[in-house]
Amino acid sequence: MLKSFALALVLAPFLLASTAVAATQIYKCNVNGSVRYQQDPCPSNEVRKQPTVEELNAERQKQLAKDKELPARAKFQAPPLAATEALNEMPTKASASPMPSFQCDGRKYCSQMTSCAEAKYFLAHCPGVKMDGDADGIPCEEQWCAP
Repeated sequence: MLKSFALALVLAPFLLASTAVAATQIYKCNVNGSVRYQQDPCPSNEVRKQPTVEELNAERQKQLAKDKELPARAKFQAPPLAATEALNEMPTKASASPMPSFQCDGRKYCSQMTSCAEAKYFLAHCPGVKMDGDADGIPCEEQWCAP
């Protein structure tokens, strides 16, 4: 019995070390045409190309098209009550024309807007926008909503 206990004490560090090695992540890398298995991530010889604005916009359009396929209740987010009241108080040029359909899509700067109406919608409905520097309630005064 004493011999088996001594043997267990001698073998314990080896058993613990082998389980630690088994728990590490192994990467399968193709280096110069040969497959190597290693513990470090595979090296990349390619320089990562920064995406262009056109590529980013195309990816965004794909994401928006994908989001349209979701059920309406999954993507609908009701605006806060104060924003709805502010929207109702905004003057409209033609009351017969319907309200343009904008949606919060992550844009937050005036340079990303295409009209004053869009900027006003984003200011009233979307979180984190940075379009009203003087906090007077009029967004993008220099680009779109000049007084």
